[in-house]
Amino acid sequence: MPKGKHKNHIRGEAHSWFRHGEVVYSDGRRIASPEYRAWQAAKNRCCNPQSKDWVYYGGRGIAFQWENFADFLADMGRRPSARHTLDRIDGNGPYCKANCRWATRQQQSRNRACVKLSPEKAAEIRRAIGRQVDIAARHGVSQTIVSLIKRGVAWKIGGE
Repeated sequence: MPKGKHKNHIRGEAHSWFRHGEVVYSDGRRIASPEYRAWQAAKNRCCNPQSKDWVYYGGRGIAFQWENFADFLADMGRRPSARHTLDRIDGNGPYCKANCRWATRQQQSRNRACVKLSPEKAAEIRRAIGRQVDIAARHGVSQTIVSLIKRGVAWKIGGE
């Protein structure tokens, strides 16, 4: 079969390969690369009013810079590992090179609007002496968060 073509498993017809080369067919199933899926999902959230998440993205005015996958891949590169997903640094900012990164779930969870702690504050809580309820009140977090930090469950030493 010529380069750039694939065989349709159902009809046996040759079709043009996707230009970006990020989707393959295996046993009649369409399989996209993780980077392509991330680009497609973000674009759908921002640009498709029929998307269930559009109200939180495009409906709030979150812009999407990359019209084509090749531009996205040139700006973002491949994700560093299977643990990384696309993340906006500023949750109110657009999907663009300056505001996006590949991040782990732990990095993303610390980047949420509701998070009140920085790594420095977490270290301060870890070192704090006294009753957890008092430490929580001083730092504006729940006693549960203080307990999780002190036990090394949340905000682990050594980062990601």
